[in-house]
Amino acid sequence: MHVVTTDLSVARNLMLTVERCHLDVEAMVMSSYVAGLSVLADDEADLGAAVIDMGAGTTTIAVFTGGQFVHADGFALGGRHVTMDLARGLHARVPDAERIKTLYGSVLTGGSDERDMIAVPPVDNDEMEAPQFVSRASLVSFIKPRVEEIFEMVRDRLAASPFAAEPRGRVVLTGGASQLTGLSGLAAQVLGRPVRIGRPLGTAGLPEEAKGPAFAAAAGMLVYPQVAHLEHFEPRRTRHSLTGGGYIARVGRWLRESF
Repeated sequence: MHVVTTDLSVARNLMLTVERCHLDVEAMVMSSYVAGLSVLADDEADLGAAVIDMGAGTTTIAVFTGGQFVHADGFALGGRHVTMDLARGLHARVPDAERIKTLYGSVLTGGSDERDMIAVPPVDNDEMEAPQFVSRASLVSFIKPRVEEIFEMVRDRLAASPFAAEPRGRVVLTGGASQLTGLSGLAAQVLGRPVRIGRPLGTAGLPEEAKGPAFAAAAGMLVYPQVAHLEHFEPRRTRHSLTGGGYIARVGRWLRESF
């Protein structure tokens, strides 16, 4: 049995957000675990692998060995912190820093990076004010230190996990923050292990936009009910409506539950 602890208020707020959309929460599961269900090949889970789900505010870790989920961990650093570092370094608005990170963000420097210039809109969004220009090399200098810090924390957490006994175990990166250019190479350098970017595998019918690492956890949620034997789970609030009561009674219950 695995017990994963989290901040109770965070879990309650998340459930409340979903329930205000007139949906029921029947189960909660760790994001890196379900991401592993969608991105790991069978032999990777058997031989030993660590799935690192790099979200906006958190980075979570799931370790698999012998085909089983054996360890979980996480900490409160993620892509949002990279964006904030970039906003401070460029003296830019946060939405502009996020856009620049998404379009041009990298942890690799090239020979022409000092010459390639990127326009940064002014903070007050004044169209009369000319934008400032920064080089790609400057972007790397703001992004890379925070990403290195995240991977150093991942390395320390993995060293204290069963994954430390798997010297050839692979690391798989998922999540929206894993899409920075050159991230897998930097991770391999810091972690000292083979690293790849994980994308959903074996889920038919996904649109092209949902086949990237940012949707690994969402795709894993489609797999999880089968793994947890919840695919025929009967929702709490619809048990009585399924067994009868008449059309008018079902409409009345829907109105009470929704409004």
